[in-house]
Amino acid sequence: MPENAFVHRPLALSDAGQVASVASAIAAYIGTDERHQAETFLVNWQEPGFDLAEMSLGIFDSAGKLAAHAILWANSEVPVHPWLDWGIHPDYYTSELDAGLFAWVEKTAQAALSRCPDDARVSVVTGTHEGYAWREAALRRAGYAPNRVSFDMRITMSERPQASQLPAGIALRAYRHERDLPLLVDVVRDAFSDHFGYLEQSFEKDLTEFQHWLDNDKHFAEELVLLAYDEATGEAVGCLLGLTQDHRHPEIGYIDLVGVRRGYRRRGLAQALLTRSFRQFWDRGRATVNLDVDGESLTNAVALYERVGMTRQRAYIVYEKLLRDGIELAKTTME
Repeated sequence: MPENAFVHRPLALSDAGQVASVASAIAAYIGTDERHQAETFLVNWQEPGFDLAEMSLGIFDSAGKLAAHAILWANSEVPVHPWLDWGIHPDYYTSELDAGLFAWVEKTAQAALSRCPDDARVSVVTGTHEGYAWREAALRRAGYAPNRVSFDMRITMSERPQASQLPAGIALRAYRHERDLPLLVDVVRDAFSDHFGYLEQSFEKDLTEFQHWLDNDKHFAEELVLLAYDEATGEAVGCLLGLTQDHRHPEIGYIDLVGVRRGYRRRGLAQALLTRSFRQFWDRGRATVNLDVDGESLTNAVALYERVGMTRQRAYIVYEKLLRDGIELAKTTME
């Protein structure tokens, strides 16, 4: 189909089903068992501060079928590394739609420069499953280069696991969403400030984003949130957020994040949180649990997950295109 036969327009909420279908078609093409749902995209697209009409592109064929899409997440307070979510349906790999798609991405990303400090390093970040040759070639043609790897990790349990002992002086209490969300966000901000790529923004914005996500994600269950406290001070010092299912794998549980404040690490707290979470999933009939992790984690998270019985399933290669060189504002090393 010639390029001029396609219609280019911003995505609308009504396109969520087609975007999910494209994502599922890509997953089948590369041999994964991922199955994507429209509701996941809808929750993300309605995040406060995100404008789908301005930050998305859909490319449709003459019959109205979605052939390609791009969504640029540049809604952080200082968008020095906007994240690109994009896909082209395998049926259209010969149409060279990627050139127009990436031209739109660069133009849209350039507009975000005005919200970044003049001396800041700015780049667009995206990624692909390792070995997805067509997508890797398209990224390289567009000037992107690989710079990092992450892993999908999984545990499949044959029996209810034993829970590791909590460190001395640390206790858990039931998480109540309406009461404890600010505590959860505070722990996440502190714990993830030591993760590669972390870029601090205001507590209020983080709280608003978490509130929207957890209030609207049907896979959120407050009983799958674990908050650990220092019994002497009452401070929340560690957390784990589980979801009833992986958005890509409806039959599998999912751990979205695990975090421990720096001063409480290397005492076995993260392991204790993980093993308790595994027990919770087992009791819900979920013998398999997934999570995603930075493969070069500054806190050596991969080793932790392997210690509790998780294994690497697939690698995901992170790509970056530099828009402007300068001072790196995101976290890159442990201080």
